[in-house]
Amino acid sequence: GIDLRSLDAPAPGQQRYLWRLGHWLHQRRHDVFFTTVREGAGAGGRSGRAPHDEAPQVVELGELTPGELARRVRALDLDVLLLNPERSRHYRAVRPNLLRSAYGTEQYRQKLRSFRGRGERALRELWRRNPWLQRQQRWERNFYEDRSTGPLVVAQSAYMRREILDSYGVDPSQVEVVHNAVDLQCFNAEARTARRAAGVRETLAVPADSFCLLFIGHNYRLKGLWQVLQQVANARAAGAPIHLLVAGRGTGSGQRRHAERLMRQLGLEAHVTRVGSVTNPLDLYAAADGLMHLSWHDSFGFVVLEAMACGVPVITTPWAGASELIESGRTGFVADPGDKAAVAQALAELVSPGLAAPMGQRAAAAVRRCDEPNNFARIEALMQRAAHVPVEFR
Repeated sequence: GIDLRSLDAPAPGQQRYLWRLGHWLHQRRHDVFFTTVREGAGAGGRSGRAPHDEAPQVVELGELTPGELARRVRALDLDVLLLNPERSRHYRAVRPNLLRSAYGTEQYRQKLRSFRGRGERALRELWRRNPWLQRQQRWERNFYEDRSTGPLVVAQSAYMRREILDSYGVDPSQVEVVHNAVDLQCFNAEARTARRAAGVRETLAVPADSFCLLFIGHNYRLKGLWQVLQQVANARAAGAPIHLLVAGRGTGSGQRRHAERLMRQLGLEAHVTRVGSVTNPLDLYAAADGLMHLSWHDSFGFVVLEAMACGVPVITTPWAGASELIESGRTGFVADPGDKAAVAQALAELVSPGLAAPMGQRAAAAVRRCDEPNNFARIEALMQRAAHVPVEFR
C-alpha cells in the first residue's frame, strides 16, 4: 500500500515519484494499492488482491471516518503500508510499518525558518500553539512512537534523518537515508539540448543574450523567492544580464501580490517571466542556464536533482536535502540563504563566462547514481524488511 495525496499521475515532485515507484513495484509482480484520502474522494475502490496483469488499484478513502478507513485498509491485507506521517491524520486508527517523511516533522516545524521578520515569526509560533495543530502534532508523533516495535522510517536526506531523530523517540537503526530518484530517461542533458534547439527560450520570452536563471516553487516565501528577486536585482545592477524564469503559483493571493509588488520595487518587471504551475518542467530546464533554489527547508528538493540531471548548475541551501549531492564550487553551490554575501558570491561565479556549462556537465555526471531503478530497488528491500513488522490497527 502506498498513500498518495494526489491521484494525478503526472503531478511533479513527491507524488510523481510515489506513482512511478508503485508502477515499478507492480512490474516486479508485487500487488500494489494506491490509497488516497484527498478531500472530495469517494469511498469507492475495490478490495482484495490485484491480479498481476492489471495496473495497480486505486482505493479512495476520502469520505470515511478513521475507524471505517482502518477497516477498509485491514481488508486489503497489506504486508506493507507506506505513509507520509505529516499528512496522514485520517489514518490515525492505523499503525503503518513504513514511514516516509515527505515534508518535515512536527507538522512541518522547519517552515518557521522562512519567517524572517520578528513579528511574523512570533505570530507563527503563537499560531502553532493552537489546539487543532497540537492535536495534529500528537497524531503525527503517534505514527513514529505509539507501538512496541517501531516502524521503519525512510529519510530522504541525512538532514531529514537528523530532524526525525531530534523530533521523535525513534531507534536510530530504524531510520534509513535514501535520497530521492530522478527519471533519467526524461531528465537528461540530451533532452535539454534538444528542447533548447527547438526554440523553447523564444517561446518563454527569454532574451537570447541573457543568462536565464530559473526559480521553481509554489510556496514563494519558503522556497526563497524574495531572496532570489533581491539577489537578481543586485546582480543586474552590477551588470549581469540575468533574466529570471519563475514557475509556481504561490501560496495564496497574498504571496502573488507580494511577488508583483517586489518586482516593481526592484525594477525587475521587464526581466522576469512568470509561467505559473507546470506539470513537466523539462522545458524550463532547457531554457535555463542555472537554477536558484534558496529554500529555507526541503526534505529533499526534486527540482535540484532534476536540474542537475539535465546539466543545469544549481545554487541551493543547507536546508535542502538535495544539497548533499552537491560539491560546492564544482557541481553547484551551497550557501545559507540568510548570508546575502555568500549567495551573491555564488551567483556572481555562476554567471561568469564559461563556468555554468562545465559545472552543469559535472552535476549531471554526479547524479547518475540517483536513477530510479537503483532507488526503487532500495525501497523494495526496505519494504521487505518492514513486512516483518505487521501493519496494526487500533
